[in-house]
This record gives sequence, structure tokens and C-alpha cells, in this order.
Amino acid sequence: MGVKRKWFCTCSGTPLELEYPLVPVSEDDPGEPVCRLCGASPSSDPRKTVYYEDVDDRED
Repeated sequence: MGVKRKWFCTCSGTPLELEYPLVPVSEDDPGEPVCRLCGASPSSDPRKTVYYEDVDDRED
């Protein structure tokens, strides 16, 4: 596969994975992930609680 970026928010004190919208923006664009507790997203994070990790899911 490759490298996948996972987004997390720490607004609750522990990392919580951001979720993509149930209805995608388009077939090619799933939209932006959003925190289900505080509503923060990678482009709108006023409290600076959002971060990401790149996960390598390639098989060697």
C-alpha cells in the first residue's frame, strides 16, 4: 500500500483519531477529518490540539 497519514486531537487529554465526514465531498476527495468532540480539523485548530502520524503499512 504505502504511507497513510492519521490525524489525532488531544482536546480530551488523550489522543483521539479524527474522523472523516460520512458524506464525502466528492468521489476523489473524502473531505477533511474532524474531531468528534471539539470539531477541530487540520485547517481549523485554534487550540493547537491536532497532530498527525504517518503510518507505513507496506509489507517488506
